[in-house]
Amino acid sequence: MPWQTFYSYSHKDEELRDKLATYLTPLKQKGLIAEWHDRKIEPGVNWDREISTKLDQADLVLILISPDFLASDYCFGVEMERAFSRAKQGQSKLIPILIRPCLWEESRFSALQMIPRDAKPVSSAPSMDEALKAVSLEIRKVVSEAVPAQEASRHERVTETVFDSSLDLVRNQIHAYARLYEKTRQRMRPSNERTTQMEGIFQRMQSLTNASYPLLAELRRSPSPGDRLAAVSILQTFADESSLTFLVDLIAKEKPFVGYHAARALRIAAGALDSPSYPALSAALDRARKVLDSAAVGFDSDRQTQLRIAVEELNQNIAVAAPPSRTYD
Repeated sequence: MPWQTFYSYSHKDEELRDKLATYLTPLKQKGLIAEWHDRKIEPGVNWDREISTKLDQADLVLILISPDFLASDYCFGVEMERAFSRAKQGQSKLIPILIRPCLWEESRFSALQMIPRDAKPVSSAPSMDEALKAVSLEIRKVVSEAVPAQEASRHERVTETVFDSSLDLVRNQIHAYARLYEKTRQRMRPSNERTTQMEGIFQRMQSLTNASYPLLAELRRSPSPGDRLAAVSILQTFADESSLTFLVDLIAKEKPFVGYHAARALRIAAGALDSPSYPALSAALDRARKVLDSAAVGFDSDRQTQLRIAVEELNQNIAVAAPPSRTYD
């Protein structure tokens, strides 16, 4: 069963889209992918409805990042909102492809793994052929796996069967706070004022944790930094051993604000998890301290302070939980 592949791109990049499609032809010939883009819309068809339908059917969305794409209200807005929403639900995969130089680092795509992996635009490569081949090989890795259609169908059946309107209200509010966080981080220069603004948004997320806890798994696997921050807000209220690796990854890879709150979540877990979780928590704290040391974030950063306190508290709890030594009269 081929991966239904949707091209999201600016029409000013049509030539590069065609070149990429040429390199992907062997994958199409092997039945690994079935491509679609808006130039295939037939005359007389409602183009907006057709695009929406094809995007909802897509297993894989190839996002061709360029200045014109980022400037397009339709591509960057309408298409991407739907694409990100489906990716959060595990219904499709997104692959952002940097085809021309642009400020992609200041966009929501900064949280996703960009290809080419060196983040050098295809159009600026010494050999465009080599760059497109490298991109094609990355896509081949993805489409060599099973199509996520079965998981998508399962999710859709569950959604249709168990529709909880109150949870939808919470989900929509959390996503709104997540988008507000991302806009604040991107549009304001680093400053105490920006940190204060982001902290206020985080506190609003935390006010919903009792209601948003069922969304934890969904928020954890989201490509949105704001959604992942919302997951951290939940984990600062409800410690969860299965989320320790997630928190360590955030400390290693996310921006300092998210990394700090992930470290704080680990500190809270040190005082909240029960003794059977101590080995996993100890290993997680060790990994977190090592990734911070290798990142050279400073001698005593806020994150390091949180982790040091967590280790001290965990060691105290381990000592308390240890069985008393046997004495003899």
